[in-house]
Amino acid sequence: MTRIQLSPNRLLHIRNDLGSFNISNLNYCYDIVKPFFNFICNNKSSNYWQLSIQSDQHICYQLYSKNKKLDLFSRIHKDLQPFKNRTILLKDIENISNSCLGCHHIQIIQNKLYIVPRPTVSNYETRSRSVKLLIKHMMDTFSDIPDLDLFFHVGDAVELPKELNDVLFNVPIFAFTKSNTTRRGLRPDALVLMPCFTLWGWPEVRAGRWSKIFQSILNASRQIEYEKRVPKLFWRGADTWKRTWYINTAKQYPNTTDIETMNWVRIIVGISLSVSNTYTTLEQHCNYKHLLHLEGNTYSSRLKYLLLCGSSVVYDPIEHYEEYWYHLLENGKNVIFMERINNEIAFNKTLQFLQNHENVTKEIGKQGQQLVQNYLNEHAVSCYWRNLLHEYAKLFGYKPTLHPNAIYIDDFVLSNLP
Repeated sequence: MTRIQLSPNRLLHIRNDLGSFNISNLNYCYDIVKPFFNFICNNKSSNYWQLSIQSDQHICYQLYSKNKKLDLFSRIHKDLQPFKNRTILLKDIENISNSCLGCHHIQIIQNKLYIVPRPTVSNYETRSRSVKLLIKHMMDTFSDIPDLDLFFHVGDAVELPKELNDVLFNVPIFAFTKSNTTRRGLRPDALVLMPCFTLWGWPEVRAGRWSKIFQSILNASRQIEYEKRVPKLFWRGADTWKRTWYINTAKQYPNTTDIETMNWVRIIVGISLSVSNTYTTLEQHCNYKHLLHLEGNTYSSRLKYLLLCGSSVVYDPIEHYEEYWYHLLENGKNVIFMERINNEIAFNKTLQFLQNHENVTKEIGKQGQQLVQNYLNEHAVSCYWRNLLHEYAKLFGYKPTLHPNAIYIDDFVLSNLP
């Protein structure tokens, strides 16, 4: 076992079974441990870390789960609970492959990531490539991922042939979102939530790489004090049935809301988009004290961007679609829930609360920003993928072997395959 200890002046001390040594400059930390672990050298939540291959002492658990009030990984156990007493066999892999024709198939064999090309996969924009690159990024950091076969879907909902949507397969399908109160497509307990593609990048809406927009929004939030932000509830987005009521109702509150639609017009497929004159950058959202988050067709991946601004975020979970990290949201602490769509009285009360309790909303915004900084940074995302795959691999009752058509991820990245 290797132990890393930071002295009060943040000097690095590393000890293992071969002895110990001190480093007087944190810049050298990068050269000693993998890039992921450079992160802990700047993490002020603790001065002592253990690097262990034991799951309960792994650095990921120390950073995001162990002795933490909020447990990032509790969602993993909840999602895998329906499969706890099941064993995945080769015939089950073949069955899910034939049943979910829109699913992408990946393999991890001897800690190498492979893509199994499938002509029927569902592919929208750069979503599937972003998921694969997220996994590759995680595997470039961690070298202890078990062999496995995995199927994931990149749609807003996982929809199989009608007769299969009520089946609980022995193999879970990995997806971005699901709702336990609204059914669309495959039953929710057949799905395991994975990190959204946007946590790698979303070029189609000018968000780019998550690691870059993450820092860019933080920088924008620091440029304007909360007290100097526009005291309105702000929203921009495409009009869907879940959003129409808010768009229409907000017209009656011009002094406290700024809610308008924004239309995307594709000009080059998969590369860039033109927008209407109501377009507002993610960084410009930070000019407002209060931000509204509304679901899209199912979920909307925008919430994390809004929280990063440090403005208070009002969220109406209309159909209760969740991402893998939504269990960390706490009403009145890091977000403001308003579960009363089409209720103008409730909407008006929320607006009054925002206007009359600035100290409270400021603290909620601060906590929301801290939530994203702590649990959705690129290191936390890699940790989630790592722990998710470790738990998922425990379901396997056979030793996966390389598919004859499998392509190594480095070769895949250079190809034009989806």
